[in-house]
Amino acid sequence: MSAIAVLGLGAMGSAMAARLLNAGHDLTVWNRTPGRDGELVSAGARRGETPADAVRDAEVVVTMLTDPPALEAVLFGPDGASSAIPDTATLIEMSTVGPTAIASAAERLSVPVLDAPVLGSVPSVETGKLVILVGGDREVFERHAELLSVLGTPIYLGPSGSGAWLKLVNNAASTATLVALGELLALTDRAGLGIDSVLQGLEAGPLASLIQRWRPRLKGEDQASYFRLALARKDLALVFDEAEREGVDLSVAETAAARCDEAIGPAGLGDEDFGAIIPFLRR
Repeated sequence: MSAIAVLGLGAMGSAMAARLLNAGHDLTVWNRTPGRDGELVSAGARRGETPADAVRDAEVVVTMLTDPPALEAVLFGPDGASSAIPDTATLIEMSTVGPTAIASAAERLSVPVLDAPVLGSVPSVETGKLVILVGGDREVFERHAELLSVLGTPIYLGPSGSGAWLKLVNNAASTATLVALGELLALTDRAGLGIDSVLQGLEAGPLASLIQRWRPRLKGEDQASYFRLALARKDLALVFDEAEREGVDLSVAETAAARCDEAIGPAGLGDEDFGAIIPFLRR
């Protein structure tokens, strides 16, 4: 069993911390907002008073944070983890922050870093079915693959930043596809086609996997929030920053972002699941 510090106890971070604790690991947790660690502490986790305090004895430090500024503050701000993380530890950065933030952190830390963002939501964590996209040194990955397997299926993709790149690409592709589907469902609605017939027809084509996975939400039967629309829009902003650095035009994703902005701003759907973009566009 490993001594693990989890920094960031949002919905995903809390679920990941709980699964690691239930697997028998020695867990320390920290969160910027007080009060989110109560159940974990009651179950046996230690509360870190600061990021530095939380990582002081850790073999593995897991970060699950909102964005690059949050990662910067937690690692390098006052009482940041970088000031106390043991030289023998590994940082496993599981947030969606992009390759530039990963490179910046890795350059300043004295410990190995794996970028390991995830595909999936809280139910995926609870059942150990996350897909974990990992970049970094292969030997470091192999050393921690068993630990990551507690949370899901780790996939090694290549050098540092590879996981961060593929997470941004996945999220941008997902959001752009949902926006396109929402607009096209608005068209079939106007044409008088029933949603069951439309989904059956789409399922026969290249969107089969998406339709199978999303059918309850596309029909309005599942309105649970797994991934907030505001966070999906944040990830689009990150991929635009990276694309600008690489000199690549993402015009389709930019159009999707504009439709998300309509749903987040005037319609106030930022805290809804990102699938809410579809009924918004159908209306």
